[in-house]
Order: sequence, then structure tokens, then C-alpha cells
Amino acid sequence: METHPCPKCAAPMDEGLLSITGSSNLGYVSKKQTGMLKAQTRISQAHACLSCGYVELYLNPQELKSKIS
Repeated sequence: METHPCPKCAAPMDEGLLSITGSSNLGYVSKKQTGMLKAQTRISQAHACLSCGYVELYLNPQELKSKIS
């Protein structure tokens, strides 16, 4: 597994997943979506800096594009 440096402090980042307990799903909802029901895009990857605590979240861009077009 390749690690990349933190964009804030250049320290190594740990790779993981975003987790939530219970039955709720955590995801991204674009403000560009229309209609009453908004579809979440699942957060598929996360990185956390081992030094400063900065966190990056990633989703599938193709999945997001399909929901806003």
C-alpha cells in the first residue's frame, strides 16, 4: 500500500475508511442534484495525517457525475 505525504505538513498519512455506527450511511450529497430525493455518493477511501490530524476523503467521481447529470 503506497502512502502519500500530508498536503498540510508533509508527514506520512494513514489510509483507511470512513466509518459510522448504526444504520445511517455517511456520504456526499451534491447541491447540484435536483428533485426532492437526493442520492448519496459513498465515501470510498480516507487518509489521515499521523502528525497534524488532517483528513482527506475520496469518492468515485463517475458515481457522483451520474447523480448530477
